[in-house]
Amino acid sequence: MNNPFEFGRELGTEELVDRADEVAAVVQTIRQGSKLFLVGPRRFGKTSILKTSEDRLSTTDAVVLRFDAESYPALDTFVTSLISTAAKALKGPVERVGEQVRGFFSRLRPELSFNITQDAWSAKLGMNVASTQEAHLTLLVEALNGLEALAAAQPKGRPVGLIVDEFQKVIEMGGTQAESQIRAAIQRHKRVGYVFAGSKTRMLTAMTMDAARPFYRLGAVRFIGPVPKADFVAFLRSKFEESGYRIEDDAALQAILDLSEEVPYNVQMLAHACWDQLRTRPKQTAVLTSILVHEAMSLIVRQYDPFYTQIWSSLTAVQQKTLLAVIQEAGARLQSQKVALSVGKGASTVQRALEALTDKEILREEEHEGGVRMRFEDPFLSQWIRAFPARVTGFIVPQTR
Repeated sequence: MNNPFEFGRELGTEELVDRADEVAAVVQTIRQGSKLFLVGPRRFGKTSILKTSEDRLSTTDAVVLRFDAESYPALDTFVTSLISTAAKALKGPVERVGEQVRGFFSRLRPELSFNITQDAWSAKLGMNVASTQEAHLTLLVEALNGLEALAAAQPKGRPVGLIVDEFQKVIEMGGTQAESQIRAAIQRHKRVGYVFAGSKTRMLTAMTMDAARPFYRLGAVRFIGPVPKADFVAFLRSKFEESGYRIEDDAALQAILDLSEEVPYNVQMLAHACWDQLRTRPKQTAVLTSILVHEAMSLIVRQYDPFYTQIWSSLTAVQQKTLLAVIQEAGARLQSQKVALSVGKGASTVQRALEALTDKEILREEEHEGGVRMRFEDPFLSQWIRAFPARVTGFIVPQTR
């Protein structure tokens, strides 16, 4: 029997836990030719939501182009990938498809080739382009206009969509004019549905909610939050019981959620480790208990010790002490005198450390009880700190149940 808890890859339709509303929003956006910004922290299943939406649309003959912007070093490589992917999505003889794509993206003068063995298109731009942000941004705008031309040529009932994951990377590569120029282009598009997703929640929130920014009210904004606890408990229970393993009590399932801080990726990872532990035991003693959950957590921490040690060693002493304070205070009241004293620096220095840790994607902001608290992007780093640096330094931090 295979382990039912999956992590580290894009999950399919039947594997997602309580993300039906998000998937429906993406699908509707593409079908209606609308615009949607999908904002959520890393490890919350955003990429799996996008994949599931793409899969569902593909069964209805839609043309969906999905990209991870972080896979591209510059906008010109993103543009050539967009053109070749568009060619692959069109149906018909190779010569006809090539002619169509060259027509849709004529301003870019693309040179296309088709590899029969790999059943893949490749493209390069037939125009000389300066290696500047401004020039590359112009390429992107022309590519978006070309995609709208492609969409307009499709039958009325055939949706065309562009999904860009980690969209903030596009803005970073495009420079200061990226937001305004992209908006100027796509606000005129009627046929292409756009879904821009990103994990830098503070940056994406400012980009879409600030009335002074170009993307303000350009489209709907949906924030991805934690999976409801009851749904996650039901999911965990069903998978363990379907595998033939007993659960001592609800506290064991709650321990998985608590140690993982309800981050979907980490919940699946810890549940996976628990299932592996149960598989090694005789059937009569294969019972999920809180003790077993903590043993599985310790195993993960030890396995990832070299990785977490490298992260910890790369931080300044102030940043390390600030992380200890985040754990001690559960991410809240970090501008207090108590935190300043524990770090040994003033509140302004603590704030700069928090900002640096956010930029390093070690911490993230989360709205909480009318304010903001800091959370670990990877909750298991927090568990590693509890197990090693905090213990070594004698810094007292609360233990997770």
